[in-house]
Amino acid sequence: MVQNKISDGELLELYHQGLTNREIAERLKVSQAAVHYRLVKLGLLNNCHEDNYVTPEQVQILHKMGLTTVGIAFLLKTNVQTVSQHLKELGLKDNYYQLEEIVNCITGAEIEDSIQGCKK
Repeated sequence: MVQNKISDGELLELYHQGLTNREIAERLKVSQAAVHYRLVKLGLLNNCHEDNYVTPEQVQILHKMGLTTVGIAFLLKTNVQTVSQHLKELGLKDNYYQLEEIVNCITGAEIEDSIQGCKK
């Protein structure tokens, strides 16, 4: 089996043209997984949602508003992986854990542990 190698130059050129991973793979005659692998090795984000480019600043603003990773991804019309990557780069944690504490306070779950953390 002949193995097609991906030239970083060709890959970067197509990536910066805004092509999706699938389109790049078709042009280079390689698998989509191979394109994704090379992009990760080059430190680039997945190009599947390039039309809906998300900045770390957008993620940070929505995170400060208390949205979870899934909520941020939904509002920005991107995938959770992209949001998670930005949160990691910003040193932020998913707000899911804060929501979990609030729900425990409201529902009375783990009452003795939650009462001290509940703010009324």
